Amino acid sequence: MKTKQLLVPLTLIALFVVGITPADAAAISFSEDPNETAAIQVTTDIAGATIAAGAESASLSLGNVTGPSTLVFRRQMVNMGTMTGEGGGSGVSDILELDSFVLGEAVVGFLATFRSDPDTVPETGLPPLGNFPTGVTNLLENGNLQLLTPDGFSVALPGLGVVSLAVSARSDADEGPVGVPEASTLALLSAGLLGFGMLRRRRTAA
Repeated sequence: MKTKQLLVPLTLIALFVVGITPADAAAISFSEDPNETAAIQVTTDIAGATIAAGAESASLSLGNVTGPSTLVFRRQMVNMGTMTGEGGGSGVSDILELDSFVLGEAVVGFLATFRSDPDTVPETGLPPLGNFPTGVTNLLENGNLQLLTPDGFSVALPGLGVVSLAVSARSDADEGPVGVPEASTLALLSAGLLGFGMLRRRRTAA
């Protein structure tokens, strides 16, 4: 068979193999609506994933996510600005949690959960406060899309095997630096000082 005749079937075989080879990298992103009215936007390149989203929480699941789970990763987003009452006074604004579901020795399910604005602790359905594993620190949010998983992070996904996974999130909170009063607070304070000043002038004149 000539070289040109061999080229076509070899090309088709190569395309077929590439098409069924599990991906070695995946990404997930959660983006909150700044007005907190629309559902959290979830995007991913993981084929077959199921997405559920509301204004305060969103999840992405793959495979069977029923039964006992194993915590793989958890990280808090914080903003120690004017809303320091969030997270029971800890400034926790959002929590990302990744869980794995194992049957025997096989990974059968994966679940990524993003919860926003935990005003009280505990909040119904909210992942526990605290980061995992040891060494993971709180991430100070800035209103942009931020990477929550560390460099080189990997996880086993059902049907795909172990892949590099990057999970990002954009929080809706933009609370300003600690100790800076809001404009309305400054206006009330100024009006009060002006009133005291006028009252003192009247007493001095009398």
